[in-house]
Amino acid sequence: MIPRRLLLAATLATPALANAQGRAALRIIMPFPPGQGSDILMRLLAERLQGPLGQPVVVENRAGAGGTLGMEYAANAAPDGNTIVMGGSGPTTIAGSLFPRLGYDTLRDLTPIALIASVPQLFIVNNDFPVRSIPDLIARARANPGGIFYASSGNGTTQHLNVELFKTLTGTDLTHVPYRGSGPALADLVAGQVPFMSDTLAAVTDLVRTGRVRAIGVTSKERSPFFPEIPTIAEQGVAGYESVGWISLLGPRGLPDAQAARIEQAVEGVLRQPDFQARLADQAFTATFLNRTDFAAFIRSEITKWAGVVRAANVKVD
Repeated sequence: MIPRRLLLAATLATPALANAQGRAALRIIMPFPPGQGSDILMRLLAERLQGPLGQPVVVENRAGAGGTLGMEYAANAAPDGNTIVMGGSGPTTIAGSLFPRLGYDTLRDLTPIALIASVPQLFIVNNDFPVRSIPDLIARARANPGGIFYASSGNGTTQHLNVELFKTLTGTDLTHVPYRGSGPALADLVAGQVPFMSDTLAAVTDLVRTGRVRAIGVTSKERSPFFPEIPTIAEQGVAGYESVGWISLLGPRGLPDAQAARIEQAVEGVLRQPDFQARLADQAFTATFLNRTDFAAFIRSEITKWAGVVRAANVKVD
């Protein structure tokens, strides 16, 4: 549950906050609905940024179209340092390949500020599916091309594209079964209607820990501190496999470098706080700071990677 004081911070009018504090509030546009893990973390971050920045910081939800509506709004905001946006992997680095008429171009219209935190996914299987490792999955897929079905929360989602990346790197043929959301997909996985899928740590941790599904690999480059016993997909023989979800901050095009640096440095300070790292861990995120220069390079590499996956898989969104 979101603390009442954080909800109030999001609903108070910016002018009132500006009058109370003596300077304009910094708005963080949240392109997803209230109550999600990333929304909760942005509200906690906003609260802790107020001191270092010396100004009120509020979160404003502008959800819709997989996060792209909020990103477009922020991309078109005045570059005065008073409006930034939370960027996730989907609307920042994947959407441009899925939607040719997207209302913004990440590289052209947004200014990287900082990468904040990351979260991998787990490849999980139904307990009756006779696969206990990534090599097992590859061998079974090669012996039965197209005969293994995998679920996802929908076409073009990270759950979908993570498996398509796996297919590209392993030369395997797996058949996609898109669902309308992670919940129904996981329910059918547990029931044995589909044998395999990829999903976030936040979504599957309880299922794995209670033995209702079996985890066979983690999508990050290194093992997750939340599941250190589960090997990565890369270390099980799929060289170069890496995929993590993440949250970040970006500004509109033309945001002065001094403004971006000021916010970047404040974020870095908050991420050093052990109690904030603990709150990230509550949502299965790990603090993963990149400054604006390194984050810009990361964005470029992610756009290139996912464009290749979307093209190879001929992904079409609903």
